[in-house]
Amino acid sequence: MRARLQLVACGAVLLGTVLTGCGLAFGREQVEGPDLPPGADAVTIPEENVDADDVIIVVDDGSEVHEECGGREVVVSADDAVVVLDGTCGVVRATGRGSTVDVGSADKIVLVGVDNTISFADGEPTIVNQGRNTTVAEGGVARK
Repeated sequence: MRARLQLVACGAVLLGTVLTGCGLAFGREQVEGPDLPPGADAVTIPEENVDADDVIIVVDDGSEVHEECGGREVVVSADDAVVVLDGTCGVVRATGRGSTVDVGSADKIVLVGVDNTISFADGEPTIVNQGRNTTVAEGGVARK
């Protein structure tokens, strides 16, 4: 019995040691979240897509969105969405799975999801690709 308890204790210590270094941005650039309006709760996730003056948030899985970006920040957390954003965007983030995002241009493109593709028609955005099986390429169907 004592040997089993020691083995369990050693396994717990080993697991704790392994998990200590398992941060999302461990050894990489920290990825900041979207700029939130005053009084907004950072953990509030909208239940449907948001098209506001300063941000576009796509949360509806399988949705098709075609908007004028107008300098806004964009977060695509939906799975299997098709998003076309004409014009200039601020920061564009793809955090979901299997989405395609085409932007006219963006200041910064951040990928942290899985199987996402972002295309930009113009400019030289800063690109942070921490996703898995994700791509960023010049081109796409969005207008400049």
